[in-house]
Amino acid sequence: MTRDELLAFHAELCTEARDLMSLKNRDYAGKEGTEPFANFTRVEAMGICTTEQGFMCRLTDKMSRLSSFVHAGKMNVQDESFMDTCVDVINYMVLLAAYLNDKEAQKKAARIAAAPTIKYTSTPIPVDSNIGGGKLET
Repeated sequence: MTRDELLAFHAELCTEARDLMSLKNRDYAGKEGTEPFANFTRVEAMGICTTEQGFMCRLTDKMSRLSSFVHAGKMNVQDESFMDTCVDVINYMVLLAAYLNDKEAQKKAARIAAAPTIKYTSTPIPVDSNIGGGKLET
């Protein structure tokens, strides 16, 4: 395989992964897609583990399948191939990276919203000649 063939394979595999994520995420996040991480955040809401640990658990499941394949030379579940599992790992990593990116962006937005603000006005402040009780001499 040449580098160009490798990069073409990479593009094809990533396109397949993205298409699958689009379909599967509709099942997990709903038609509106407002909660793309719902199946992972749910484990934290249920008190099972953190969202991040939920991601790691699913990734560990997939890595265990790949490890078993490497040792046995075959996949025992016929409806999920080695490549299907690789695509799942790609998607879990993309989901984890997106979740952590979103979480950090929300923290940053919260810090900005909580920070004290200084308000400037463009309205001119009139000069009062009686400030301090005296008269302004010209």
